[in-house]
Amino acid sequence: MIRPPLILISPSIEKEGVEFGDRSISLSEPYPRAVAGAGGIPLTMPVGRSRELIAECVFRCDGILLTGGDDIDPRLYGNGLPAKLRRTVSTTPDGGERDLRELILIDEIFRQGKPMLAICRGHQLLNAALGGTLIVDIPSQVPGALNHRRMDRRSAMVHEVRLTQRSLLSKIQVSGHWA
Repeated sequence: MIRPPLILISPSIEKEGVEFGDRSISLSEPYPRAVAGAGGIPLTMPVGRSRELIAECVFRCDGILLTGGDDIDPRLYGNGLPAKLRRTVSTTPDGGERDLRELILIDEIFRQGKPMLAICRGHQLLNAALGGTLIVDIPSQVPGALNHRRMDRRSAMVHEVRLTQRSLLSKIQVSGHWA
């Protein structure tokens, strides 16, 4: 019998939890539902920055999902962000602990060669971890850009994406259909 893949999901951090009124982890239900719907077993990643614990979580899972959430601390991608925009960035309620935990997680994912899917904030943090920069406010920094903040369609396709020819992702796509 084939066992379903165990997928580690990185949660958000909330300023105030329901049970004790202290910081809490938070995971939007569509993430574990999507994993389960695709045949996987969702597992929420614990908090803390212990490299040993994070490494063991990565080791035991078959894939990792980096989720959306709060902004990333601009110091992690420092691309000369103007002070006016820097003030608009709302970092994680835990003072950036999530950023640091997920940077360790990304390092472990690459070290162990595990598959990963990064969504929204997760994709941005992956970009920063690999030395990239971020655009904090698309409308003011890229005039005329497509509106990506479509909360009315957050679970639907908002726009098409073109794949770079001969990229790994374009090789996976087979004649207009995903393999």
